[in-house]
Amino acid sequence: MSGPRIGLLGRLGSGNLGNDASLEVVLDLVRRRRPDARVGVMCSGPRVVSERYAVPAVALHHSAGHGPAAWRVLVGVVVDAVRVSAWVRRQDVVIVPGMGTLESTLHERAWQMPWTLFVMALSGRLWHTRVALVGVGAGAVPEPVQRWLLVAAARMAGFRSFRDEQSREEMQRMGLRSHDPVVPDVVLALPVPERPAPPARSVGVGVMAWSGTNGERGRAAELAAAYVVEMGRVVSLLLERGFAVSLLVGDDDDVPVARRVAAIVGEDRVTLVLPTTPAELVEAVASVEVVVATRYHNVVGALRCATPVVALCYAPKHHALMAMMGVGELCHDLRGLDAGRLVDQVEDVHARRQAVRAGLVRRLEEVRPVLEEHLGAVAGRVLRAAPEVPA
Repeated sequence: MSGPRIGLLGRLGSGNLGNDASLEVVLDLVRRRRPDARVGVMCSGPRVVSERYAVPAVALHHSAGHGPAAWRVLVGVVVDAVRVSAWVRRQDVVIVPGMGTLESTLHERAWQMPWTLFVMALSGRLWHTRVALVGVGAGAVPEPVQRWLLVAAARMAGFRSFRDEQSREEMQRMGLRSHDPVVPDVVLALPVPERPAPPARSVGVGVMAWSGTNGERGRAAELAAAYVVEMGRVVSLLLERGFAVSLLVGDDDDVPVARRVAAIVGEDRVTLVLPTTPAELVEAVASVEVVVATRYHNVVGALRCATPVVALCYAPKHHALMAMMGVGELCHDLRGLDAGRLVDQVEDVHARRQAVRAGLVRRLEEVRPVLEEHLGAVAGRVLRAAPEVPA
């Protein structure tokens, strides 16, 4: 008898290593608990996902090709609805693995991922396919159409869990009746290799293609340019203090930003580290004594490795994550960033790095059984897996 057809859906394989790390955790769960499953993925980068994870994958969105912009959007909306619904119909289960699935902290249009999620969830109801949002992030969504689509999609999902309390609270404020579980980000369950001793006074600075929120599209170029200048100032101050600086990225979109920051400070004075897989990102953040990072999952990756990290926060999710890990004081708001104060704190964290690392190791030991229990619940309720037999 053939096993269940399990689909994974999201912005996967498109260069965002945090999203791919979430996929790896859930895909590992499926393979361990339902080895008989027939797994498929609907994603942004089907070729990458298919080659890297040895699963069949199809494109998430249809490109309408030629014609006026409004026509291309209309054709894309209709074609995507048909394609997504047909794909969901072929599955027994569809899982959205982690990610900031229900937020709008970055640029997003209602007809893009919000529409896809709505069609996915509605199709799940129509075709009796179980839909699960596992450990997802959410945030305030000011655009009314986008907000309605995301809340409706979440409401129709048969299983939901959130990666922090503020995500659940935001969905409740937007109209979702939710008493769903809140668990740490699933990427904290990612396996990590043995950590070699990092070089002395090494700092990894994770930069990001940041250009404001979804509501600031008109100022995107201005905000992006200001971010590059400010990160150049931060790196210059770190170099003046005698730190060896590596510039890190967590998404393909971040690479040009890293190169621009390197050009500001002198390319021969910094090391560019451009990981292309979650494993390479983990290795990068484990190979320095302190991390300073903007992109959310660069912060998560550093915490997973118990590398002391100072977070440059563009959304409440950073504060929630850092507080959960016991290092809430190591947060700096990206807007109005004081480079001098930030570097002073990096110096202080570096001096206390062994104590900070020990605290992170203890917290990870507390987090691990919580995540294991939750993933076990996903296996039972969503995958319909048999209970694990203790060794």
